[in-house]
Amino acid sequence: MATELTRKAAVEALIFAAKQGIEPKKIAKILGMKLNQVMILIEELQEEYNNPNHGVNLKVVKGKLRFYTKKEVQKYVSQLSKRPIVSITDSQMEVLAIVAIRGPITRTDVELIRGRSSQSQLLELSRMKLIRKSKSKLPGRPYLYKVTNRFYDTFQINDLSEIVQGLELPLGEVGGTEGKASKISSEEHESVPKESR
Repeated sequence: MATELTRKAAVEALIFAAKQGIEPKKIAKILGMKLNQVMILIEELQEEYNNPNHGVNLKVVKGKLRFYTKKEVQKYVSQLSKRPIVSITDSQMEVLAIVAIRGPITRTDVELIRGRSSQSQLLELSRMKLIRKSKSKLPGRPYLYKVTNRFYDTFQINDLSEIVQGLELPLGEVGGTEGKASKISSEEHESVPKESR
């Protein structure tokens, strides 16, 4: 690459072309650059896209770089989606937060934490592909719920610690799940196919 401008343009193009996101080290490998050089260009791009003249910003989610629509213009972009995620209710968001932080978790344990029925919320969140369920090996083989990669993508969360602050969930362990509060990383949650945006 002859100039910094063309290097930055190449980094930008690779991020744009990688629909599922791309790791900085892969960009460095493709362009034959050092990782620290790529990181400098990424920081410059992030600063440029933070400008209000741009409708997208550049974020790292689960270690991969992607362009994301800014909240201010999301209402327009959502009209292009064939199956947009509808507005999530407060009760659904509460259940989603519990599943994200404590998952894999049974419906019974979600309801113990909330103190009320959560079946309809779990069903709707499953339909939105924000959570998924799988059979456990526990007595009675109840379903275990956990968040999907679409959850991380939708809320642009790189790590679950980003949503823990401000949430007041019981600190004690909940009986019936795999034994303790979840410390599962985003990589261990099930992936779902992404829909076109």
